[in-house]
Amino acid sequence: MEAIKEDRAGKLKADSFRSLIFVLLGASVIWLWTTEKLKPVFFYVAFSILIILDLALVDKRYLNQTDFKTRKNYEKEVFAKTAADEVILQDTDPNFRVYNYSKGLTSDAITSYYHKSLGGYSAIKLRRYQDIIDSSLSRNNQSVINMLNTKYFIGSDRNTGQTIAQKNPEALGNAWFVENYKFVKNADEELNSIKNFNPSEIAIVDELFKDQLTGKTFSKDSSGEIKLTSYHPNRLSYKFKSNTEQLTVFSEIYYQPGWNAYIDGKLVPHFRANYILRAMVIPAGEHTIDFKFEPK
Repeated sequence: MEAIKEDRAGKLKADSFRSLIFVLLGASVIWLWTTEKLKPVFFYVAFSILIILDLALVDKRYLNQTDFKTRKNYEKEVFAKTAADEVILQDTDPNFRVYNYSKGLTSDAITSYYHKSLGGYSAIKLRRYQDIIDSSLSRNNQSVINMLNTKYFIGSDRNTGQTIAQKNPEALGNAWFVENYKFVKNADEELNSIKNFNPSEIAIVDELFKDQLTGKTFSKDSSGEIKLTSYHPNRLSYKFKSNTEQLTVFSEIYYQPGWNAYIDGKLVPHFRANYILRAMVIPAGEHTIDFKFEPK
């Protein structure tokens, strides 16, 4: 205890002495200026030097050469690739999501460094996505996991403790066609309906969007396809081909303010499906589909 007291007293004396020196230097500069022995420009320069020097000496205690790390070294220490990461990164198609079971779904920030993560932390996440987490993802609802294009799972090997990657063969991809749709009256019914359904066959749609689907019927086209060709946070492009009109669901979050849909450059309506995803009726033929974030 005595050693601690002596150490603290020594630091206090050293800081007091340093402060006294700066006070005397500052007072001297002010005196020289007030007595007009120092021109204003030199006064400002001298005072600035004293302030910078004072801050630098204190800052150096907390951030110095021993604390500095290059980006490369920091990446190795904090974001070191796991065996699972190495496996997933070999996939030539980067446009899918990863569910890391070895981390907390809403507290994991590391997975997003290398992958598009199903989870992660945000204090301002969309309320609808939080609803999905609470009602489906936290309960491992495979249907919802599939419609969110979760292509890989990351878990831990019970014997070695190492992370392992497991491919999900049921992931629905970036977009897909469905033949059927079901209208629900409100958000509660919509959320409850996706707890037990097959997203590859049916879309759950709020009655708010009824005018876009009423009277329409859809049939599968074995040669039809839709493929994501370009991905950016504020713009996504797809190539579509089908001999028949298709109800298409996109594995992207529906957010009305700002997001617009285009078919061959023409603005078209799109709507919400499966509580959080985007959907659109696309006419037969070959088309380019674009989603653009254009907030006003």
